[in-house]
Amino acid sequence: MNYWHTQMQPDDKLSVQTLIDVIKTKNVIGLGETWNDKNGKPVSDPDVFKNEIDIGDIVMVRETITPIALVKVLGKAFIDKTADYSFDWFTLRRNVEVLSFFEENRDRKTLNRSLKKYGNEHIQAPGTLTKCQGNNATNYFIKQWHKQVMSDKLMGKIKISNQRKEELKTLWNKYKSEVSSKEIEFIENEYNSLLNDWKLYRNKITNNTLELDDYTNRINNPEATMAGGYLCNFLERTTKTVFGSSKPAGSALAFGVKKNEDGSYAIGKNIAKATFEEANTVFKQDINVLLESVVNCNEPLLIASQFEDSNYQAKQILRKLAVLDNLNDFIYIYSDPTIDALHNEFLDSETTSNLGKNYEIRKVLNEILNIENTSKENVLLSRFLWKYANTQALADSNTPNVILYGPPGTGKTYAVKNSLDFLCQGDRSRYEFVQFHPSFTYEDFIEGIKPKGVTENGNIKFELVDGIFKRFCKRAKNNLDKDYYFVVDEINRANLSSVFGETLLCIEKDYRHDGESAHNLIKTQYSSLIEDMIESNKDNVDLAYHLLKDEDGKVNAYFGVPKNVYFIGMMNDVDKSIDAFDLALRRRFKWIRKDCDYEVIENEVKFRNGEDFHNIEKYTKSCKNLNNFISEELAMGKSYEFGHSFFMKITGISNNRTITSKNLELLFVLHLKPTLKEYLRSMFAESQLDNKLEEALAVFLNPISR
Repeated sequence: MNYWHTQMQPDDKLSVQTLIDVIKTKNVIGLGETWNDKNGKPVSDPDVFKNEIDIGDIVMVRETITPIALVKVLGKAFIDKTADYSFDWFTLRRNVEVLSFFEENRDRKTLNRSLKKYGNEHIQAPGTLTKCQGNNATNYFIKQWHKQVMSDKLMGKIKISNQRKEELKTLWNKYKSEVSSKEIEFIENEYNSLLNDWKLYRNKITNNTLELDDYTNRINNPEATMAGGYLCNFLERTTKTVFGSSKPAGSALAFGVKKNEDGSYAIGKNIAKATFEEANTVFKQDINVLLESVVNCNEPLLIASQFEDSNYQAKQILRKLAVLDNLNDFIYIYSDPTIDALHNEFLDSETTSNLGKNYEIRKVLNEILNIENTSKENVLLSRFLWKYANTQALADSNTPNVILYGPPGTGKTYAVKNSLDFLCQGDRSRYEFVQFHPSFTYEDFIEGIKPKGVTENGNIKFELVDGIFKRFCKRAKNNLDKDYYFVVDEINRANLSSVFGETLLCIEKDYRHDGESAHNLIKTQYSSLIEDMIESNKDNVDLAYHLLKDEDGKVNAYFGVPKNVYFIGMMNDVDKSIDAFDLALRRRFKWIRKDCDYEVIENEVKFRNGEDFHNIEKYTKSCKNLNNFISEELAMGKSYEFGHSFFMKITGISNNRTITSKNLELLFVLHLKPTLKEYLRSMFAESQLDNKLEEALAVFLNPISR
């Protein structure tokens, strides 16, 4: 996207109002097909208008020094011979979308601020058609005007309700209030320190003095003296403390060029060992050009176009580059799934680029949450939104039923509990946890007749009582403005078809009850009994989820699942096959697999005093190797891998900041071997177990012991 300004006047000038009417009624801008300059030579403006303006470019229409309109180009140039010289006089045209007409009361302040910034009294009028290049008041004003127009339009695209906005404000204020003063002090100090480090890298990029070894190096190389050792590590790891994780998908090969341990270089995925000269050529011709284009672009709305369509794989790194230069314009989140989820929830916008969506999210949240552009608020907002996006991913209105499954130790229960405490603002009544087991029944879940004390004659008294899910649905129905979450741990251990019974249909999204009408209600096997009990004693009315009277005035008891109930199940699929779910159940749930998260190991595993381990990357590789050995070499499948919580126990074992082979061996013997041995028993003969365990230990130790 480029910026332009143009004057649309014939030799006999038309009034400003006429020009406005032309743009408003015709939705075009244009020029004459040809004319000569004062020396009698043809001017180049018509050719530039035809060939150099791109679809999507922004054009300010002016009358000499007076701004008239801001438009977006929609189509290629064309000739219209039907032009009326006294009105739409020009024949060379382009179709446009009108973004805004200049209004004195609304836009004059923006214009005056721009002129004052550059010490000008009015905008420049150097020609009929001018491309905005360079740093001057006119170019700055056009961009500021466009930014303000887009911001105003953005506010009209917010799709969350006022109630949801209030909930967000409450969540945000609660989140901020729980951050310690010590953490805030750390944020502010780290923020400023890292920005100073970034300036050193930035200066090298802008001065064209950034070398290959500044871009990729070995962390422990004594010659790598820049912050983080080198730029890729600085952006990926060093800055993650306050500016968020920007780890690229896949390995470090995504950086295009990577320095190997032996001093050679890897280029992409195809060249494992290259010379310095070969790697430097790729760096100078491809990578450095992208770095320069990002840091030299001073307009946040344009940065994405510098690299999003490039072949460079580590786009998250370039996004962080953009963020470090525009700290108040973006949130510090770089992954596509998270940005997409936030953008889809907050906005009805057709923006497609990651940074474009990020920019819009930030502008909207600035408005809704009244964000201050300080280091503290910038960092906390990004952390808040990361947590919010990941909790929202559990379940949403389109997929209210979710199963989290995977190996033990992958943080399923931990993540759900933390997420719900966050989402429900500590209101424990809005979520319920229950653990299924083989004896769990329909009577425990929905309703049933159960012993309830002893009669005067010494006989056991039975009563109809609500099950835990029915009680929860009643609670949610009485507060439809809030979301409620019913969570079942080890959901596959019960006979699910028996537990749900006829209520299975009710949990489906399209068959949820709105809490008031007669739609999407069913009768349960105990409905008739409830109706009889109500008829004999009106005090029993609370036994029914919902009551309706028929034409004869008879009361009918129904059950339904309110639309504001989200059902979350969790299971370790190694405990019992997912096949426990029949197809009728399976299709009603969104299935989310939770595997070992190696980023958690690399980012969250710390030494006892909170410092990073020196060789955490090698340790992460050890963990990954062991899991790959289990799932692939032993052919047991991913369900038998270890979750990251097992590997995080190294913190309590290691006595110094370098994890040793002895540390790994102790972790293996104490926490991994007993479980792995039980897994192996189902696959191998008893005589093979010790050999397989020794092989697994050797694989686990290999990256650390080398």
